[in-house]
Amino acid sequence: MSRSVILLSLVLGLALLPSEVPPAALPLLRQEWGASATAGGWVVSAYQAGYVLAVLVLLPLTDRVPAERVIVVCSAVMGLAFLLFALLAHDVWSAAALRALTGAALAGVYMPGVRVVAHRSTPERRGLAVGAFVSIFYLATSLSFWATGALLPLLGWRGAALLLGAISLLGAPLALLAARGAASPTGRSARLRPSVLASLPVRCVVFGYVGHSWELYVSRGWLPSFLAALLIARGSDTLAATAQAGQAAALMMSMGTLGVLLGGWVSDRAPRARAALSIALPCSLLSFAFGWLGGLPWTLLLGLGMLYGLLLAADSAIYSTAITELPPRELVGSAQAMQAFLGFLATAVAPVGAGALLDLGLGWGWVFGLAGAGALLGALGLLPLARGARRESRVASY
Repeated sequence: MSRSVILLSLVLGLALLPSEVPPAALPLLRQEWGASATAGGWVVSAYQAGYVLAVLVLLPLTDRVPAERVIVVCSAVMGLAFLLFALLAHDVWSAAALRALTGAALAGVYMPGVRVVAHRSTPERRGLAVGAFVSIFYLATSLSFWATGALLPLLGWRGAALLLGAISLLGAPLALLAARGAASPTGRSARLRPSVLASLPVRCVVFGYVGHSWELYVSRGWLPSFLAALLIARGSDTLAATAQAGQAAALMMSMGTLGVLLGGWVSDRAPRARAALSIALPCSLLSFAFGWLGGLPWTLLLGLGMLYGLLLAADSAIYSTAITELPPRELVGSAQAMQAFLGFLATAVAPVGAGALLDLGLGWGWVFGLAGAGALLGALGLLPLARGARRESRVASY
């Protein structure tokens, strides 16, 4: 792994360190602001909404401007936005606006980083290489859940956000080091080219990614609240339950770090669509079941949650790798943009829909069932490619 890829992995990890403060502290935010579950869902979803809007500009830009340069600017903006969240968020809408800004900055750090890693890897090891980079996303997200849970009793949610946001600013100078000597891409245009979706294989991978994203962000966004509700029902007070639930969610989601490595490794040895399908189907079944398992002993629930966290992440790197291979090289940025736009558009809607189900009194089984439904539809979208549909675009040669 090259020095710049290692540096970019550190940049991604630092950028995401404060990312899960709002979901982990959501019971406290709702209590402080008198917000409904649907309104709380908007705080979670605004992060994805900002991402959705930004990818349409930032990812096509990487067809013309070195991706490393985009990462430098966006990593600095992301750290500053997290600090502003700690200082200025005072209700649902101010929090949502600041979350949208951090999501927009993430769009210029994560997927451009995937492109750099894919570009510098051989086809035979590209899935594992991208999986290693994507695993940092899951590791940092889990660490954010854990750190928030640990800091809440000591500093409150503002103090936790402020401290973690300050640490995340260290990523900007590392990104600057990684950008030294970056080569310019071959594309002549920095504009979005939606026509890349005319390729059937590209459409299949994008559809699979949409289902994966839907399931992941419903589960990730509401898992801490689900666990906190279980602990409160068992006699814990809100603050203690929220802190413990954040750490438990971190343990479950940390398995995604292993999951993406495993999925990337498998996809280097089997067709990528078939590898993704073999993960997405059992994961969707577990989603349908998970919200109904709150009566299980806590240790058993944690064990199942760790398996769930592994499966939720395992196909992520497969979609991220495939989207760099299927389109012509000069359209990789547009293909990534369309994948990220549609995938994260789903993630912006899904947590709000899950919150609405709770407000209707339908319970946690329906919330995680909503996650499973998205994953199942995404898996069905992969079937033409998994069955050996003829590739319409050449595999990108790096």
